[in-house]
Amino acid sequence: MHPLWPWRCEAKANAILKQCNALWTQFDLDPDAALDAATWSLLWDRQICLELVRDAHPDQQFKILQSRLLATEEWNKTPFWEHSKLVDMTIERLKQSSPTCSTTQKDLVADCIHQILRSETADCLKDLSELGSTGFISKTARIVEPDRLFLDFKGVRMDSDIQTQYWGHWFPGLSNDNQHLSDAINALPGASDVEIPEVVRRLENPSSPVALPGAVTLRRHDVIHILLGRGLLDQDEAFVVGFTMGNSSKYRDADGFVMREALEHTYPEPFRIYGPKLDVFDLGVHAGKNMGIPDISLIPI
Repeated sequence: MHPLWPWRCEAKANAILKQCNALWTQFDLDPDAALDAATWSLLWDRQICLELVRDAHPDQQFKILQSRLLATEEWNKTPFWEHSKLVDMTIERLKQSSPTCSTTQKDLVADCIHQILRSETADCLKDLSELGSTGFISKTARIVEPDRLFLDFKGVRMDSDIQTQYWGHWFPGLSNDNQHLSDAINALPGASDVEIPEVVRRLENPSSPVALPGAVTLRRHDVIHILLGRGLLDQDEAFVVGFTMGNSSKYRDADGFVMREALEHTYPEPFRIYGPKLDVFDLGVHAGKNMGIPDISLIPI
């Protein structure tokens, strides 16, 4: 087996590698570049399956992975790249390293990549069915390689991505001094004011009479996301909300308890946050308390 090939089973790895090698040889493609693209797509699909299961309510987890396998996801509504989009992204990655790749070559490679993705999602679905949610998350978390996902085809780490419209992939990072804040704000694929549920506005909008400490407008909330370098996943949202609350001079532990209860039990999907990701809220509170500059929610930014 190729030392960098992250297949779950050697027999499957060898079968796919044989198919890939024949394809690379037939069209005189750089095998290392093609293998890098295939590996990158596989690892992304595995990470996406893990995130989808982690974020979903237990009675929806199997259905969500099944819809991914069957390509019945609502187009452009999923937070993560669908198989077809991930194939397109992989081909773009391959084109950067093999610019002479023809349309016929790209189509055949795309078919191969699509088979790889369907196989990986099917394996994840099988593990979820046999191991249950906890077992699936535990097993998959051991075989994902998130550090490799944000490397470009030259192996250079990507510090941010604000161009994608898939909110699960959007992140501003911290090494972004060359970017204007307004550009990041305009590119953020977040919800509009009218899409925010009433229960969320009640606790997090500063105009609400029962708003919790650190409540900010949606635009200022988005600005804080960017200043903290956080993306839009549940753990990012939990950290930002915890940070603005903990940073408030009016914050008390009882406020944190109310917010945790709301995030876990009152907020509707997709605003609900529960399980281990809710612990990130506490990390945000701690970071906000110890920043040294209180009440960032009141600073005109």
